[in-house]
Amino acid sequence: MKRVLVVYYSQSGDVRNALEALTVPLQAPDVEICWLPIDTAPPYSFPWGAREFFDCMPESLNGEPPPLAPVALDPGERFDLVILGWQVWFLSPSLPIQAFLTAPEAEVLRGARVVSVTCCRRMWQRAYARARALIERAGGQHTDSIVLTHQGGSLAGYITAPLLMITGRRDRRILLPAAGVARGDIDALGRVGERLLATRDRWAEPEPASLLSDVAPVSLDVGSLLPEAAVVPPMEAIARLARRCGTPGSLARQPVIGLFVLMLVTWLPVVLLASALLTPVLRVVFARRLSRYVRGLRP
Repeated sequence: MKRVLVVYYSQSGDVRNALEALTVPLQAPDVEICWLPIDTAPPYSFPWGAREFFDCMPESLNGEPPPLAPVALDPGERFDLVILGWQVWFLSPSLPIQAFLTAPEAEVLRGARVVSVTCCRRMWQRAYARARALIERAGGQHTDSIVLTHQGGSLAGYITAPLLMITGRRDRRILLPAAGVARGDIDALGRVGERLLATRDRWAEPEPASLLSDVAPVSLDVGSLLPEAAVVPPMEAIARLARRCGTPGSLARQPVIGLFVLMLVTWLPVVLLASALLTPVLRVVFARRLSRYVRGLRP
């Protein structure tokens, strides 16, 4: 009997839907699937209030998650395959996922093959590198990553993703696609699940290699790397300053959070638009900086 653990955090439903589509083919007589939804204590609300949404930016970037809510899991249990479903918050793994990966419960990953499933905007590369590092620090063997990006390009996601988080609505708007991951992209994960089932005899191999590189390839998107590399340094500086000014929710740090919001509505759109229009040129001009940034992302 092969054992699969599905660990996930989902707010809008995209992550849960993606995991359900992926695991349908795994419902075989010789496969046991255990589901483990996680959360923090206290939990984050959905939809978010605008202030609460932006106020979690410093802890997301600084890697300071709140405590993990109690889970019905014995960390000493062992699984042949762990599927980790997560999303990106402010260029970082979401705080509930960071809470799990840094908690004693993450011991369940030790020695297990880990396949991650991410639902996010197009700027996910920094978050992926951090999540992979946390998985490996916990003892997991991360071999494959499935990334489902929101509908539309980076500029569309810049608007639709926050609206989804704050309003809870994913309707199409004028000139904008519906928010979140397209249903067709989620349904297509059934084919990936079939590959996982077909390779179940390799799940627990001592030195695991990728199982999905040809059916779910992941590559670095230069068009998204450019704006990400440009905004990471000021975001990290603002996050450190906000943390020095106060703890989550404190009034003392709200002016710094306001500075971050100002950057989002002024500088970031310019960076995204310039990247969309000038990617071929910028790729040459900033080749060295991009090369350094990519080296920093890779383990």
